[in-house]
Amino acid sequence: MKKTIFLTTLSMLFGVWMALNAFAEIDQELKNAILNATDDTVLIETISKPGNSPDDIFMKGLACKRLAVIGSEKALPALSAMLPDAKLSHYARYALEAMPGEKVDAVLLQAAKELTGMPAVGVVDTLGARKMTAAVGLLKEKLAANPDPVMKKAIYAALGYIANDEAAAILLAELKGTPDTNDKVWAGLADALLDCGEAYEAAGNLAKAMEIYDATVHPSFPVYAQKAAAYHGLLVRKSAACELLLSKMFSDKECCFTGGLKTIREYAAEDGEAITKAIIGALDKLPPERKALVILALRDRTDAASKNLFFPVAISLTKDANVEVQVAAIRALGKVGAGRCGEVVDALNTSTPRENPEERQAVLDAMVQTVVALPCKVVNEKWLARWDGLPLNEVDVACAYFKVIELRRIAAAGPKLVAVANQAGLDAKVRDAALAALSEIVTLDNLNLLVDALNGEKDDGKVSWILRAACTRLPREDCAAEVVKMFNAATDAEAKGKLLTLLKQIGGKTALACVEKACWDDATVDAATQVLGTWNTPDDILDVAAACLKLAKESKEERYAVRGIRSYIRVPRQFDLPKETKFEMCRIAFETAKRPEDKMLIFEVFKRVIDVASAKAAMSYAADPAYRDAACAACVAVAMKFQGVSNELKALLNRVVAECQDAKTVADAKTVLNRLDAALKDAPYEIVSAKYGAGDSWKNVTAIVVAKFTGKADLGLVGNNQTFGDSAPGKVKTTQIVIKCKKSGQNRTLEFKENQPLVLPAE
Repeated sequence: MKKTIFLTTLSMLFGVWMALNAFAEIDQELKNAILNATDDTVLIETISKPGNSPDDIFMKGLACKRLAVIGSEKALPALSAMLPDAKLSHYARYALEAMPGEKVDAVLLQAAKELTGMPAVGVVDTLGARKMTAAVGLLKEKLAANPDPVMKKAIYAALGYIANDEAAAILLAELKGTPDTNDKVWAGLADALLDCGEAYEAAGNLAKAMEIYDATVHPSFPVYAQKAAAYHGLLVRKSAACELLLSKMFSDKECCFTGGLKTIREYAAEDGEAITKAIIGALDKLPPERKALVILALRDRTDAASKNLFFPVAISLTKDANVEVQVAAIRALGKVGAGRCGEVVDALNTSTPRENPEERQAVLDAMVQTVVALPCKVVNEKWLARWDGLPLNEVDVACAYFKVIELRRIAAAGPKLVAVANQAGLDAKVRDAALAALSEIVTLDNLNLLVDALNGEKDDGKVSWILRAACTRLPREDCAAEVVKMFNAATDAEAKGKLLTLLKQIGGKTALACVEKACWDDATVDAATQVLGTWNTPDDILDVAAACLKLAKESKEERYAVRGIRSYIRVPRQFDLPKETKFEMCRIAFETAKRPEDKMLIFEVFKRVIDVASAKAAMSYAADPAYRDAACAACVAVAMKFQGVSNELKALLNRVVAECQDAKTVADAKTVLNRLDAALKDAPYEIVSAKYGAGDSWKNVTAIVVAKFTGKADLGLVGNNQTFGDSAPGKVKTTQIVIKCKKSGQNRTLEFKENQPLVLPAE
């Protein structure tokens, strides 16, 4: 509890030594001699040498560390000489703290009398660490001299550690005086008293410890100190604490009450029965909010006597008129009822739900939490025995009941849950709760139960949610294999169609293979192609696309071929794929589709990829008059959402203005062009020319560079043969770009090596 000024710990010294070692040139031979020393001769020589360079300090610190282990009285003069030095004092104290003997005490006492400043504070701290009872008189004198706050706090800390009768008397006398105006010093007194009380408690002098703890519950002390003192003050009273503990329960001070709660929880097991009996006797006199907290504190007691006393009380309080008390009692039974699970379930099953919706839900939530926590197997049997009287029309009650089945994994409830899921007229929340529970209890062996329960569900999202809940516990491919078995065993098309829908929600290769095969069976083709066209698991989607494309190319019935190509185009339109993949799929779809209205669908893909490459890909179809306006519209749709500027995009939009027949599309293109022109005007420079090559062989690449210029420094190009073509075979080429600075009006030539990114200078 004590917060000391200078704790001379090994970890602190290690930190200092490491810092010094970082920049000091270490004499490795001397270092090894110090570390391996078996007597203190070389150590004394090291600390006696003059000098306090980083290297000197490091070696002296290392020697003091070793003296703490093997130092003898011979080292005292040298260590004493280090104490006044602010840079070395803490190293010397580290050694002195660990060295035994009255002569060491004498050195420290003399230093405490003579030193001033921070070295003196450190020595006082060491007196406390050594628990030097002989130092109490000196510390009392120093305290009477009204020292500075740092020294005063150190004296308090030392007295708290020494903790004899004289030290305790000094600290208690300080408490009776006027509180120190320095909050840290006053908190230091509180910490010292707590340390002193703990020392008496550890020594078995409980009466003295009680006196100190009671005094420390002082209104001017920090709340943490008051709480700690109240807590320990109760513990040291043993079984005689009942009266005081009860007073804490009714105290106007919140810190006393919370300290009492902590005591209830942690009182020794041998005194638990008396304490618990006293607290139970006072429960009904407490206000409800405190009564609820005390119930939870009693719940946390672990001794058998307390549990046996409190169990019937908790059972009776599950019907308390106050909801806070009722909820606390129900929650308490999760622990204290662990050995009497049947009685707990019976009590909860016969409780009457509250009328207020919020209170009702709080009670139900507590019941679920408690029943789920009970360890006995009998809980499952008793919980299911309540089924026949379950009010399915009371939504919150039914949902709570099914939540217990879900969380306890009560497998025997499976068939009953299926019946609920298929019962007409039930609230959707009840049905969903039954399905959720079923998804958590089915295994591969009875997966058919879940399939039966989902039989009438038309909401794909809900089916997906339920199936995925099951598949997170069960291997997806194995789940799919079980459904495939059911599909193969089904005899009518309607049943097969429902199973195909389930396979879509499960996803994976096994499921997809079954659906794809069903696309070529006359009895299931309609349902299978619809399922294929709404497949929604991204990791399967390219395989789905391949199946759709095969259907589009090879189906002999036009309606399924059309469904196949439309399902194929849906993939790049709706799923996150690389843009190059999307554009290639659009090309394939355009070439495969037989109807113009199907070919037109590819332009919806381009509109969703906001990139110059997408606008360019769309315009590649503008040469065909039948698709020109659609291509132009897609290009403009991309441009309107495009952020930034691009000469390449400008060129595409100028083409739209020149070629498109749709007036609105042309007007939108002009609007975007005006925006791009305005943005380019704000650029600090413009491209005058660009060429790529070597020696006498150069290629004019101005158009390519200008098209990529967006007003920003990075052109997004790399100067190489792939970008510009090989203008000088066998030679190392460069890219030369001439830019005009708008501010100065001067031209500047930039040169980039082959394969170097083309990045223009900052303004």
